[in-house]
Amino acid sequence: MSLVVFPFKSEDADVATANLETAAHHPRVTGVLAVGAEPGRLFELLAGESSRISTSTKVPVEVILQDRIGDRRSGKGDGMNTAMRRFLTGDNERLHFYDADITNFDASWIEGAEKAADDGFPVVRHYFPRASTDAMITWMLTRPLFAIGHSRSQLWQIPQPLGGEVLLSRGVVEKLVDDDFVTSRSDWGIDTVITYATAGTGPMYEHFVPGGKQHALYGSLEELRAMVYECFEAALAVGEMPPPSPFEHEVEPEAPATPAIAHKVGYDVESTIRLLTEGWTATEAEAARTFPRHIAGPILANQREPTFAFLDGEGWYETLVHLIDAYRPEPAWRSLVFRLWVARVLAYTTTDALAGHSRAMEVLEQTVVDYASRR
Repeated sequence: MSLVVFPFKSEDADVATANLETAAHHPRVTGVLAVGAEPGRLFELLAGESSRISTSTKVPVEVILQDRIGDRRSGKGDGMNTAMRRFLTGDNERLHFYDADITNFDASWIEGAEKAADDGFPVVRHYFPRASTDAMITWMLTRPLFAIGHSRSQLWQIPQPLGGEVLLSRGVVEKLVDDDFVTSRSDWGIDTVITYATAGTGPMYEHFVPGGKQHALYGSLEELRAMVYECFEAALAVGEMPPPSPFEHEVEPEAPATPAIAHKVGYDVESTIRLLTEGWTATEAEAARTFPRHIAGPILANQREPTFAFLDGEGWYETLVHLIDAYRPEPAWRSLVFRLWVARVLAYTTTDALAGHSRAMEVLEQTVVDYASRR
């Protein structure tokens, strides 16, 4: 008996409705829950569709507003924590989370997770091929910081620690709801801390979705500003926690990305470059000057013209190590972290990503391995 949950805020209504319907039609699903970030047109549309889907499938479909639970910005974290608390009031044994904007969501996602859970895995994560310039928060922040902060653990080896597609058994949900580290994270950092919090709860299975996760990609990377610093702060917090206990970790074999995925462009490069020079403040420049001179100089040069080639894999390692000690959760530092991340993504995009999808992914993975080995 499984409950499937879709947190949502501003997704396409047709896509979100189709996903609710797909979940409700699955024979292992006994309930579907959509958790909205705020009232509005999308919330009302999905609430109306939920009645129709419930009637046609005989499976309860609810649309609710998230509660205010954490102490960061109210966002996805409050939605997921609201869903976990609601789940525990019923008698379902498994809880699935999926992002509401997946355009290729079908029964195979649920089926793959259920099969692994049937085999005794209390945590089942989905992973999938990505475009070489997609998932840049995962590749440039979360996995590198996991590798630096917990190099001897298996944490950094989890392919997609920011993935919102996961199955949790009831016992795992009970632990998460009682964990202040999880419940306090009300923002985009929730997936990062759930990855950490579930890593020591028992065996973990990673189900591979060969078709990838199809969803709307981005224009300028400005769209990811809040997600960047919130996920960064969550990964820093994980680095200060004790390492997770060793756990059984089974990963399904990966298949090559399809041409549709391999040739996809993850963001608009031209509109992103100007983010390097816009909006500098004296306080942000002061924070940049705390870096070693060979890093600080090129960073500060962005006050005049875009400069990013200096942030290769080695430069990025030095940057992250400095940030671990120097960063403060203040506006100037948050702006600087976002600007540095943009520079690193552009440096990678204009070098390694041009070598082709397979080679680019090899470079990204090897970079994380190298960071772990250096610690």
